[in-house]
Amino acid sequence: HAGMPEGCSITLGNGSDELITMLSMAISQPGAVVMSPMPSFVMYEMSARYQGLEFVGVPLRSADFELDAPAMLAAIKAKQPALIYLSYPNNPTGSLWDAAVIEQIIEAVSLYGGLVVMDEAYQPFARADSMALLTRHAHVLVMRTMSKFGLAGVRIGYLIGRTALIAEIEKLRPPFNVGVLNAEAGLFALEHAEVYARQATELRAQRERVFAALQSMAGVEPFPSQGNMILARVADSAATFAALKSRGVLVKNSAAAHPMLVNCLRITVGTPDENTAMLAALEASLK
Repeated sequence: HAGMPEGCSITLGNGSDELITMLSMAISQPGAVVMSPMPSFVMYEMSARYQGLEFVGVPLRSADFELDAPAMLAAIKAKQPALIYLSYPNNPTGSLWDAAVIEQIIEAVSLYGGLVVMDEAYQPFARADSMALLTRHAHVLVMRTMSKFGLAGVRIGYLIGRTALIAEIEKLRPPFNVGVLNAEAGLFALEHAEVYARQATELRAQRERVFAALQSMAGVEPFPSQGNMILARVADSAATFAALKSRGVLVKNSAAAHPMLVNCLRITVGTPDENTAMLAALEASLK
Protein backbone atom coordinates (compact mmCIF):
# COMPACT_ATOMS: atom_id res chain seq x y z
CA HIS A 1 0.00 0.00 0.00
CA ALA A 2 2.67 2.52 0.98
CA GLY A 3 5.16 1.56 -1.71
CA MET A 4 7.95 0.86 0.77
CA PRO A 5 11.31 0.72 -1.05
CA GLU A 6 13.57 -2.32 -0.93
CA GLY A 7 15.91 -2.31 2.03
CA CYS A 8 13.39 -0.56 4.27
CA SER A 9 11.28 -1.71 7.21
CA ILE A 10 8.28 -0.46 9.16
CA THR A 11 7.37 0.07 12.80
CA LEU A 12 3.96 0.90 14.24
CA GLY A 13 2.84 3.42 16.82
CA ASN A 14 -0.33 4.05 18.79
CA GLY A 15 -0.96 6.94 16.43
CA SER A 16 1.75 9.20 15.00
CA ASP A 17 1.95 10.92 18.39
CA GLU A 18 3.54 7.83 19.91
CA LEU A 19 6.01 7.60 17.03
CA ILE A 20 6.98 11.23 17.62
CA THR A 21 7.57 10.37 21.29
CA MET A 22 9.70 7.37 20.29
CA LEU A 23 11.77 9.57 17.98
CA SER A 24 12.34 12.10 20.77
CA MET A 25 13.50 9.25 22.99
CA ALA A 26 15.77 7.92 20.26
CA ILE A 27 17.79 11.13 20.02
CA SER A 28 17.50 12.13 23.69
CA GLN A 29 20.89 13.16 25.03
CA PRO A 30 22.30 16.36 26.55
CA GLY A 31 22.34 19.19 24.03
CA ALA A 32 20.20 17.44 21.41
CA VAL A 33 18.00 19.75 19.34
CA VAL A 34 14.70 19.07 17.58
CA MET A 35 13.80 21.44 14.75
CA SER A 36 10.81 22.13 12.53
CA PRO A 37 9.52 24.91 10.31
CA MET A 38 6.75 26.84 12.04
CA PRO A 39 3.82 26.99 12.17
CA SER A 40 3.45 23.23 11.97
CA PHE A 41 2.15 20.27 13.97
CA VAL A 42 2.20 21.15 17.67
CA MET A 43 3.32 17.68 18.84
CA TYR A 44 6.84 18.12 17.45
CA GLU A 45 7.57 20.80 20.03
CA MET A 46 5.53 19.24 22.84
CA SER A 47 7.22 15.86 22.54
CA ALA A 48 10.68 17.42 22.43
CA ARG A 49 10.03 19.46 25.56
CA TYR A 50 8.55 16.45 27.39
CA GLN A 51 11.92 14.74 26.82
CA GLY A 52 13.82 17.79 28.06
CA LEU A 53 15.13 18.58 24.58
CA GLU A 54 15.60 21.99 23.01
CA PHE A 55 13.10 22.76 20.26
CA VAL A 56 13.90 25.27 17.53
CA GLY A 57 11.08 26.53 15.32
CA VAL A 58 12.13 28.23 12.08
CA PRO A 59 9.46 30.59 10.70
CA LEU A 60 8.05 29.90 7.27
CA ARG A 61 7.90 32.70 4.72
CA SER A 62 5.10 34.95 5.92
CA ALA A 63 3.72 35.73 2.47
CA ASP A 64 3.00 32.17 1.35
CA PHE A 65 3.94 29.75 4.19
CA GLU A 66 6.69 28.22 2.04
CA LEU A 67 10.00 27.03 3.47
CA ASP A 68 12.49 29.83 4.08
CA ALA A 69 15.54 28.03 2.68
CA PRO A 70 18.22 30.49 3.87
CA ALA A 71 16.73 30.61 7.38
CA MET A 72 16.42 26.82 7.60
CA LEU A 73 19.97 26.20 6.39
CA ALA A 74 21.36 28.84 8.76
CA ALA A 75 19.48 27.31 11.70
CA ILE A 76 20.74 23.83 10.81
CA LYS A 77 24.33 25.09 10.69
CA ALA A 78 23.96 26.96 13.99
CA LYS A 79 22.05 24.31 15.96
CA GLN A 80 23.12 21.03 14.29
CA PRO A 81 19.76 19.36 15.04
CA ALA A 82 19.53 15.68 15.86
CA LEU A 83 16.03 15.58 14.40
CA ILE A 84 14.07 17.68 11.92
CA TYR A 85 10.38 17.28 11.11
CA LEU A 86 8.99 18.32 7.73
CA SER A 87 5.21 18.04 7.58
CA TYR A 88 4.43 17.20 3.94
CA PRO A 89 1.81 18.57 3.30
CA ASN A 90 2.13 20.88 6.25
CA ASN A 91 -0.44 21.10 9.03
CA PRO A 92 -2.12 23.61 9.33
CA THR A 93 -1.13 25.47 6.16
CA GLY A 94 -1.59 22.64 3.67
CA SER A 95 1.67 23.60 1.94
CA LEU A 96 3.47 21.00 -0.19
CA TRP A 97 6.94 22.44 0.07
CA ASP A 98 9.49 22.76 -2.71
CA ALA A 99 11.29 19.45 -3.33
CA ALA A 100 14.61 21.16 -4.11
CA VAL A 101 14.59 23.00 -0.77
CA ILE A 102 13.76 19.76 1.04
CA GLU A 103 16.76 18.10 -0.61
CA GLN A 104 18.97 20.98 0.57
CA ILE A 105 17.71 20.52 4.13
CA ILE A 106 18.28 16.76 4.01
CA GLU A 107 21.83 17.22 2.75
CA ALA A 108 22.57 19.89 5.38
CA VAL A 109 21.31 17.71 8.24
CA SER A 110 23.41 14.77 7.04
CA LEU A 111 26.58 16.75 7.80
CA TYR A 112 25.76 16.55 11.52
CA GLY A 113 24.40 13.01 11.71
CA GLY A 114 20.79 14.10 12.24
CA LEU A 115 17.51 12.50 11.17
CA VAL A 116 14.87 14.00 8.88
CA VAL A 117 11.27 12.85 9.34
CA MET A 118 8.83 13.47 6.51
CA ASP A 119 5.44 13.57 8.25
CA GLU A 120 2.96 12.51 5.57
CA ALA A 121 -0.21 12.46 7.66
CA TYR A 122 -2.05 14.29 4.86
CA GLN A 123 -0.38 12.47 1.95
CA PRO A 124 -3.59 10.78 0.68
CA PHE A 125 -4.81 14.19 -0.44
CA ALA A 126 -1.55 15.41 -2.00
CA ARG A 127 -0.19 15.19 -5.54
CA ALA A 128 3.20 13.89 -4.38
CA ASP A 129 4.92 11.94 -1.62
CA SER A 130 8.48 11.58 -0.36
CA MET A 131 8.87 7.79 -0.26
CA ALA A 132 11.58 7.91 -2.96
CA LEU A 133 13.79 9.87 -0.55
CA LEU A 134 14.33 6.66 1.41
CA THR A 135 16.26 5.13 -1.48
CA ARG A 136 18.68 8.06 -1.60
CA HIS A 137 19.12 9.01 2.06
CA ALA A 138 19.78 6.61 4.95
CA HIS A 139 18.88 9.26 7.56
CA VAL A 140 15.37 10.01 6.24
CA LEU A 141 12.18 8.49 7.69
CA VAL A 142 8.62 8.69 6.37
CA MET A 143 5.79 8.82 8.91
CA ARG A 144 2.15 8.19 8.04
CA THR A 145 -1.10 7.51 9.85
CA MET A 146 -4.38 5.67 9.40
CA SER A 147 -6.21 8.73 10.75
CA LYS A 148 -6.92 10.00 7.23
CA PHE A 149 -8.50 6.63 6.43
CA GLY A 150 -11.29 7.70 8.77
CA LEU A 151 -9.62 5.79 11.62
CA ALA A 152 -8.38 8.59 13.86
CA GLY A 153 -9.89 6.90 16.90
CA VAL A 154 -8.21 3.58 16.11
CA ARG A 155 -4.75 5.12 16.64
CA ILE A 156 -2.38 3.54 14.12
CA GLY A 157 0.67 5.37 12.85
CA TYR A 158 3.59 3.89 10.98
CA LEU A 159 7.18 4.84 10.35
CA ILE A 160 9.23 3.64 7.37
CA GLY A 161 12.98 3.88 6.94
CA ARG A 162 16.14 1.90 6.28
CA THR A 163 15.99 -1.45 8.07
CA ALA A 164 18.95 -0.77 10.38
CA LEU A 165 17.51 2.57 11.50
CA ILE A 166 14.02 1.18 12.08
CA ALA A 167 15.54 -1.65 14.14
CA GLU A 168 17.03 0.90 16.54
CA ILE A 169 13.78 2.87 16.83
CA GLU A 170 11.84 -0.37 17.31
CA LYS A 171 13.78 -0.92 20.55
CA LEU A 172 11.90 2.07 22.02
CA ARG A 173 8.42 0.89 21.05
CA PRO A 174 6.28 0.38 24.19
CA PRO A 175 5.07 -3.20 24.73
CA PHE A 176 1.36 -2.30 24.66
CA ASN A 177 1.17 0.19 21.81
CA VAL A 178 -1.15 -1.23 19.10
CA GLY A 179 -3.97 -3.56 20.17
CA VAL A 180 -5.22 -6.48 18.09
CA LEU A 181 -8.59 -4.82 17.40
CA ASN A 182 -6.84 -1.67 16.20
CA ALA A 183 -4.62 -3.75 13.94
CA GLU A 184 -7.59 -5.66 12.52
CA ALA A 185 -9.41 -2.40 11.80
CA GLY A 186 -6.35 -1.09 10.00
CA LEU A 187 -5.99 -4.27 7.94
CA PHE A 188 -9.68 -4.16 7.01
CA ALA A 189 -9.30 -0.56 5.82
CA LEU A 190 -6.26 -1.45 3.72
CA GLU A 191 -8.19 -4.32 2.12
CA HIS A 192 -10.58 -1.65 0.83
CA ALA A 193 -7.97 0.96 -0.07
CA GLU A 194 -9.65 1.61 -3.42
CA VAL A 195 -12.68 3.04 -1.60
CA TYR A 196 -10.50 5.54 0.22
CA ALA A 197 -8.66 6.37 -3.00
CA ARG A 198 -11.97 7.28 -4.65
CA GLN A 199 -12.93 9.41 -1.66
CA ALA A 200 -9.56 11.19 -1.77
CA THR A 201 -10.04 11.92 -5.48
CA GLU A 202 -13.44 13.45 -4.75
CA LEU A 203 -12.02 15.46 -1.87
CA ARG A 204 -9.26 16.88 -4.07
CA ALA A 205 -11.88 18.01 -6.57
CA GLN A 206 -13.93 19.59 -3.80
CA ARG A 207 -10.82 21.29 -2.43
CA GLU A 208 -10.28 23.05 -5.75
CA ARG A 209 -13.92 24.10 -5.81
CA VAL A 210 -13.79 25.47 -2.24
CA PHE A 211 -10.48 27.22 -2.85
CA ALA A 212 -11.83 28.96 -5.96
CA ALA A 213 -14.95 30.04 -4.06
CA LEU A 214 -12.87 31.42 -1.18
CA GLN A 215 -10.66 33.31 -3.64
CA SER A 216 -13.72 35.02 -5.06
CA MET A 217 -14.94 36.24 -1.65
CA ALA A 218 -14.06 39.78 -0.64
CA GLY A 219 -12.02 39.89 2.56
CA VAL A 220 -10.84 36.27 2.37
CA GLU A 221 -7.26 35.22 1.55
CA PRO A 222 -7.02 31.43 1.10
CA PHE A 223 -3.63 29.73 0.85
CA PRO A 224 -2.99 26.88 -1.62
CA SER A 225 -3.40 23.49 0.03
CA GLN A 226 -2.58 19.88 -0.70
CA GLY A 227 -4.28 18.65 2.48
CA ASN A 228 -7.91 18.02 3.35
CA MET A 229 -8.21 21.55 4.70
CA ILE A 230 -7.66 25.11 3.54
CA LEU A 231 -6.13 27.88 5.63
CA ALA A 232 -7.76 31.24 5.01
CA ARG A 233 -7.12 34.68 6.49
CA VAL A 234 -10.04 37.00 7.24
CA ALA A 235 -10.30 40.44 8.82
CA ASP A 236 -11.40 39.12 12.23
CA SER A 237 -11.10 35.38 12.75
CA ALA A 238 -12.78 35.40 16.18
CA ALA A 239 -15.84 37.25 14.92
CA THR A 240 -16.05 35.11 11.79
CA PHE A 241 -15.66 31.91 13.81
CA ALA A 242 -18.50 32.97 16.12
CA ALA A 243 -20.72 33.96 13.20
CA LEU A 244 -20.13 30.64 11.47
CA LYS A 245 -20.82 28.73 14.68
CA SER A 246 -24.12 30.56 15.10
CA ARG A 247 -25.03 29.30 11.62
CA GLY A 248 -24.20 25.70 12.50
CA VAL A 249 -20.75 25.57 10.87
CA LEU A 250 -17.60 24.76 12.86
CA VAL A 251 -14.15 25.65 11.59
CA LYS A 252 -10.88 25.98 13.53
CA ASN A 253 -9.80 29.44 14.62
CA SER A 254 -6.02 29.04 14.32
CA ALA A 255 -5.13 32.58 15.35
CA ALA A 256 -3.78 31.60 18.78
CA ALA A 257 -1.67 28.70 17.48
CA HIS A 258 1.16 30.85 16.13
CA PRO A 259 1.77 34.59 15.55
CA MET A 260 1.95 33.99 11.80
CA LEU A 261 -1.60 32.61 11.86
CA VAL A 262 -3.23 35.82 13.05
CA ASN A 263 -6.85 35.98 11.84
CA CYS A 264 -6.54 32.60 10.13
CA LEU A 265 -9.24 29.94 9.97
CA ARG A 266 -8.57 26.32 9.06
CA ILE A 267 -11.48 25.02 7.02
CA THR A 268 -11.94 21.29 6.49
CA VAL A 269 -13.02 20.20 3.01
CA GLY A 270 -16.15 18.11 3.42
CA THR A 271 -18.80 16.57 1.21
CA PRO A 272 -20.26 18.64 -1.65
CA ASP A 273 -23.32 19.51 0.43
CA GLU A 274 -21.23 20.39 3.49
CA ASN A 275 -18.99 22.61 1.40
CA THR A 276 -21.97 24.39 -0.13
CA ALA A 277 -23.42 25.04 3.33
CA MET A 278 -20.07 26.24 4.67
CA LEU A 279 -19.49 28.65 1.79
CA ALA A 280 -22.98 30.11 2.13
CA ALA A 281 -22.53 30.51 5.89
CA LEU A 282 -19.12 32.13 5.44
CA GLU A 283 -20.40 34.58 2.87
CA ALA A 284 -23.25 35.54 5.20
CA SER A 285 -20.88 35.81 8.17
CA LEU A 286 -18.62 38.26 6.36
CA LYS A 287 -21.40 40.74 5.59
